[in-house]
Amino acid sequence: MRETSTKPRLLVLAIASAVALLFAALAVFGAEARAGSFDNQAPKGGLMKYDKVLQTSYPAGSWVWKTPRGWSMVVLDNFGEYYFPKKDEVLAGSRLHVRFDKPEQPDFVAVNAWPRVEDGPLGDAGKTFAGQKQRLKSILKSILKPVKRDGKTVKWDVFFRTNEPDRDYYLKVTLGWKKEPGSHASYGQGLYGFHVKTR
Repeated sequence: MRETSTKPRLLVLAIASAVALLFAALAVFGAEARAGSFDNQAPKGGLMKYDKVLQTSYPAGSWVWKTPRGWSMVVLDNFGEYYFPKKDEVLAGSRLHVRFDKPEQPDFVAVNAWPRVEDGPLGDAGKTFAGQKQRLKSILKSILKPVKRDGKTVKWDVFFRTNEPDRDYYLKVTLGWKKEPGSHASYGQGLYGFHVKTR
């Protein structure tokens, strides 16, 4: 009798443990999927080639970020100065992308490049863009690709190409998110600087 009564109890405990682990895994995934939704500042951007991260950049220049709870961050234009990571060399014609850790789709995207930079007016390590601006991409949904995990969008990639050989690409990537009605996700605009040289 004792053996037959113990087995159902062990079975119930095993099922309960499995269900608890399943809900814990779902909670972790849900938190990860929404990780960038409610941040108090614009998301970090990572310049990538295939699956390799070449550089990372936090918002620079002038940007505004708000949360529906009323908290906001405003960074005034610091005389247009940017701080660029150490350059990476890539082949001319390389298809690169910048990945942003925010599951909501951007409403605005622009990728611009300059051939050189100059010292900024503040006299520190900051630089300002110089030379002829080249617009690589702007407001084209086709350059935006979702990064999915288990069928849910967790991040967004912005794709572009650096076609000209033997030149520097000082990149400014601008993204904007609008406030979504009924959503509690943060929103605003971010500007990011990257630097690659083609060969």
